[in-house]
Parts: sequence; C-alpha cells; structure tokens
Amino acid sequence: MLDGHVLLGWLSSCALLGLLACAPRPSAAYFGLTGNEPLTILPLTSEMEEAAAKAHYKVCDRLKLEKKQRRMCRRDPGVAETLMEAISMSALECQYQFRFERWNCTLEGRYRASLLKRGFKETAFLYAISSAGLTHAMAKACSAGRMERCTCDEAPDLENREAWQWGGCGDNLKYSNKFVKEFLGRKPNKDLRARVDFHNNLVGMKV
Repeated sequence: MLDGHVLLGWLSSCALLGLLACAPRPSAAYFGLTGNEPLTILPLTSEMEEAAAKAHYKVCDRLKLEKKQRRMCRRDPGVAETLMEAISMSALECQYQFRFERWNCTLEGRYRASLLKRGFKETAFLYAISSAGLTHAMAKACSAGRMERCTCDEAPDLENREAWQWGGCGDNLKYSNKFVKEFLGRKPNKDLRARVDFHNNLVGMKV
C-alpha cells in the first residue's frame, strides 16, 4: 500500500486551509474520477488490454479527459493502460485507508460526481491519492518497457541503487514526476483553490 500515514497527516493539515479551498476544480478531470461510469468497470481485463493495444484512442476517450490530457493519452499507447492501472490502484488504496470510516471511499457514478464538486476533506484525499497512484504506475510502466517515450532509469543513484544492482533497471521517477505534473496540473495562480490544487498534486507525487 501507499504511505497512508503521510497522506492522512497531510489530510489533517489540509483541513486547516478550509474545506472549500481544498477542493480542486471539478473540471480538473482526473482520468476517470470525473466520469459517471462505476470505477468497478475500469480496471484492466484481457478485453481492455487488447483494446488498449489496438485502439487506445477509445480508452482515452472513455476516461473523460481534458483536451490536453486526451492528447497526451493518445500520443503513447502505454499511457492509456497506465491510467487504467492508476485508477484501480487509487481506488483500492482509498478504500483501504477509509475502511473503518463512515465514508469508505464509495465511488459510484452520481455519488462520485457529487463528491468531487464539494469541499470535503475526503475530496482532497481522493485527488492526492490519484496523483500518487498515477506517479507510481507511470514509473513502473517505464521500467517495464510499456512506454514509447520513456525507459527504465539506468543510473545507479541512491534511490534506484538496489534495483539497478539486481535488475539493471530502476523505476523512472524523474520522467514520471514530469509527466504527472504536465498531465494533472496547471501552475498555481492567485486563486487560492488553484494553488491548493497544485499543492495536492505535489503531495501525491511525493508519497
């Protein structure tokens, strides 16, 4: 599991900023979270794997992405598959972290759309965990050779030394962070919600 203690700690501090400020803009289109389809149909199946290989454009369109995100998804077939994995990972992690809470990360269609429009602290957590899931999934996809625009991190630095020594290929966190920043974010401006949205993305990528 992802480091829930870090995210839960951030979630508490985020509440101090005000629930409305913590809510990212609904138009941010977090690769599936803003759609109406139940997330239970989104994790990869053999059918979806075949569709991603032959017609990944359809997968990108299904995720209800913004124009820039859809363009980034379409230019590399591996991105569509990685987004699907990130959605599944994020949903499972959210359900695990809130398993003992009143809201157990229920993300069914209309309820999810309503939640994302509100300034709840759970909304902030959901966006942060989505950013974390995408960062992790993209780094893994690079090292697995599923992406056309990135490869594994072959430099034996401190973060990847163990992976490099044993497999010669570490997770490409540098490319992953760069991709997620471009895919999810807009640079913060004078608007408080935009700045908090940008902060949420950074927190998720660091987890």
